[in-house]
Amino acid sequence: MGEWKIAVTLRMRGDLAGRNDCLAEREKRSFGNLAAILLEWSFEQLKAADSTTRLFGQSAKRLNKLTRDRRLKHG
Repeated sequence: MGEWKIAVTLRMRGDLAGRNDCLAEREKRSFGNLAAILLEWSFEQLKAADSTTRLFGQSAKRLNKLTRDRRLKHG
């Protein structure tokens, strides 16, 4: 079958978005294209590590505080 494309909405800190914008420009890619490449790569890394805790180690606790899903009661 062919490639399926879906829309993804991300919220990120302004400084991070600015840095990603600069990286995309340096790579001569659009912001969306760079995000798609990074998302695909990150899923492969997560699949190999089997969990975010294994993937990030001790920094996973810090990341959880920054990116917790506010829709979840205890997340």
